[in-house]
Amino acid sequence: MLTQRNSAPASASAISAIEVGSERQQENLWPELFAWVNSTGMDTSDIAVEVTPVTLGPGELGVVAKTRLEPGDILAWAPKSVLLTKDKAVALWGDDVAELPDRVAIATLLIHERLVRGSQSEWSTYWKTLPAFNGDCVGPSFLWTTEELEWLDGSDGYTASVQMHDTLLDEFESLQSSLFNQRPDDFPSSAFTVENYLWAAAVVASRAYGDDSDGTNLAIAPLVDFLNHKAGALQLTRFSNGIVAYAHKHYEAGEQVWVNYGVKSNAELVSQYGFIDDDNQDEAIFLRVGSHLQISEPHAAAKRALLQELLGEGSDPDSAILKVARRTRDWESQLLPTVRCLALGADDVVPVTIRELVPTQHPRLEAAAWALLEEALQRRASDYPASLEKDRRSLEAGGLPERHAVGLRLRISEQELIYVSETHASQKREVSLADLVHLQSSDAKA
Repeated sequence: MLTQRNSAPASASAISAIEVGSERQQENLWPELFAWVNSTGMDTSDIAVEVTPVTLGPGELGVVAKTRLEPGDILAWAPKSVLLTKDKAVALWGDDVAELPDRVAIATLLIHERLVRGSQSEWSTYWKTLPAFNGDCVGPSFLWTTEELEWLDGSDGYTASVQMHDTLLDEFESLQSSLFNQRPDDFPSSAFTVENYLWAAAVVASRAYGDDSDGTNLAIAPLVDFLNHKAGALQLTRFSNGIVAYAHKHYEAGEQVWVNYGVKSNAELVSQYGFIDDDNQDEAIFLRVGSHLQISEPHAAAKRALLQELLGEGSDPDSAILKVARRTRDWESQLLPTVRCLALGADDVVPVTIRELVPTQHPRLEAAAWALLEEALQRRASDYPASLEKDRRSLEAGGLPERHAVGLRLRISEQELIYVSETHASQKREVSLADLVHLQSSDAKA
């Protein structure tokens, strides 16, 4: 098991100046926030929503319709002038930050505006609405303590959380030894601490919007960033003058409205945002070659070559990571060709290209491939410290701290998907075996 590098846990270290998040649950939050939005010059004539506490989790805010909304109605928008972006960091500090990744530049900008400029910042009202991640909400799991992370043991979110935490520490140390030390007047050590950097990184991870999964043109869009995620909703739209969210369906007054953050498994939702979608249509788990699947004889060299073709140039077939999605049709492009490739036996003709393994194969190979997948899923299930039934009982018993409960819900969600996927693989194996018997019987009669 990976372990976190030592650092002051964000949950135990108060953000070093203003108590961010202390006013998030107050009833007057929306009037003050809306007044600030109007003061920026934003056209709010189309906005018929309000920011308010929601049931997503303790301390969580969301956006609720004030009147009936129709598909295509504007939920919220943020003009370019109020976006927190790398461009604004470069305008403030020059070329020294131009080479920083977007999320790092925005994190430093957050610290500057909130802790250096403080009440003089044009976003000063906005800061009051942000979480401190000190127990006021669950927060991204890369901020969790080592003890809290143990509740993710076995999950795909565990390793991602530890690695992200360590990456952020490395980033801070690099900034501290270069940019921060070279320009102490611009980056005062009292504000640019590791605790504040972790806080800012969590704000960026959980609230920033990019044009793609790589975070191109990353931006924090105040007001828009209060919209919570639901698979099936519309993603945000960027125009030259700002970022807009549209309704994807009818909403009644008082109903929470949603956007789609993109295709996210629950492990990704927990590690980046700190919440679980119990009905996540994009749920997925991952199988690893070397741990759950093996490249073995016969035809081991040919299998590696075929997997190299499938995975792309520069990939390592011996450490490949394969997605098992909730929708089995999503298995067809990579997962099933992989297990068919790995299941090739001594009597099978090795295909010239991996594309030949995309369609359904001879029943003998199909049965072997589904059996291989079934066994891999069983190995994946053994990664968890407790069974699905035991985890369900632990959650039902209640009394758990919120982060422990979220970790347990993630393990349950993943294990349920493994169970469903294993059942599907078993059924497909049985069908393939029946097809094989029928084919052999037909051949015998002929």
